[in-house]
Amino acid sequence: MKKLTAEEKKLLKELNSEIKILRIKLAQAEKLEGKDDYISVKLKKNQARFEKVRRKNAEDKAIGKFYMEIEITAKQGDVFVPVSIASGKKTAGFMYIIEGTAAGSIANANLKIRGEGVSQVTIGTLLYAKIPAGKTCAFQVRATINGKFGKVYKIIFNRLNYKLNLTEARYHQYLKEIKSKSVKFG
Repeated sequence: MKKLTAEEKKLLKELNSEIKILRIKLAQAEKLEGKDDYISVKLKKNQARFEKVRRKNAEDKAIGKFYMEIEITAKQGDVFVPVSIASGKKTAGFMYIIEGTAAGSIANANLKIRGEGVSQVTIGTLLYAKIPAGKTCAFQVRATINGKFGKVYKIIFNRLNYKLNLTEARYHQYLKEIKSKSVKFG
């Protein structure tokens, strides 16, 4: 076998480091596409509507009501998903952003779970949905957005956090965006 020259060794080292970088980029791109080793996610129901709230002696309110049913299936082993929604100020299971043609804010949001074999686990003040391997949990999300008349809004879950073991310090992340329908307020 031929002995490598110093220049060939240097080139080999550069190519190996480039391969490592490309593998990291590929893994990130696959996460953004929704390819995940531990969970599969499906948006089963996606409903949104506008509601005008008339108020006496005040300006009417523009409200959007959103309902989404998101099914999460544990592929290999048990998965623990926080039963919580947040905008990113603190970590939660479902991390959302509001996308609109004007500023909007969440008036309220709640999350309910159901599914065969799914149980709830509480650690401190955090509530988790425990999804056994091969089972599916339906997360029912109801949210209300306050916005402006004539503008369009939608909710985007840009990150879903979960754990494979409750003793893990860090969350795994599902990064494919889950988008609600857009609603014109008015």
